[in-house]
Amino acid sequence: MIKYWGPIEEVINFVNNKIPDNCKVLELGPGIKPFSKSTHFCGWLDSEKKALSNYKVIDFSKDKFPYEDKEFDFVYARHVLEDLYNPFHCMDEMSRIAKSGFIECPSPIAEVCRDVENYIGNPKNKWRGYQHHHNFVWNDGVLNFLHKFPVIEFMRLENENDIYKKLEKPINWNTYYMWKDEIKYKNHTHPQDYHSPAHISYYELVMKGYNVTSEVNEFLEKEILK
Repeated sequence: MIKYWGPIEEVINFVNNKIPDNCKVLELGPGIKPFSKSTHFCGWLDSEKKALSNYKVIDFSKDKFPYEDKEFDFVYARHVLEDLYNPFHCMDEMSRIAKSGFIECPSPIAEVCRDVENYIGNPKNKWRGYQHHHNFVWNDGVLNFLHKFPVIEFMRLENENDIYKKLEKPINWNTYYMWKDEIKYKNHTHPQDYHSPAHISYYELVMKGYNVTSEVNEFLEKEILK
């Protein structure tokens, strides 16, 4: 399996074109490949702080961001929210400090497939998705979060070979969400939105995220390639 972990050039160019020149842009968790239009950065890694200027240390899950209301024109967060135990606080703060932004998270398509990470140890134990992620995330007009329970390792997926074929397209490795004014999100909780993780309703919700992502990404791909 070819693994598309890094930024996808066509997506980056698409986002770039949405941001006018001379904007004040904050990037959360820039890692080793900062977004080209970022003017300010925040995160929690010493390596990032040493490499970048205009960098502030923040615990995204609990800290109030050290910025004024609507201080930024745009906030960019790629592969951040799925790592957090409290992404909802982070999104509320993003909405407070910025006028608009872009969020990218690994897609439910990637999170249900085995061997999307390089497994160190017994190669036969290829778990589903990324092992350190807390949630499935998909976009159906709002950004949906569903906790990843260990039971996903035992789910039997219909047409599993077709799911793996989806990952042959780089764009399907991620969920994408552009927003203005505020981030709209939904946290799917038990028992309001599904029964126990072993129950069929949880499986159906996981597959809803998969199917929605497939449809949205197909449309986005056409927009990007115009």
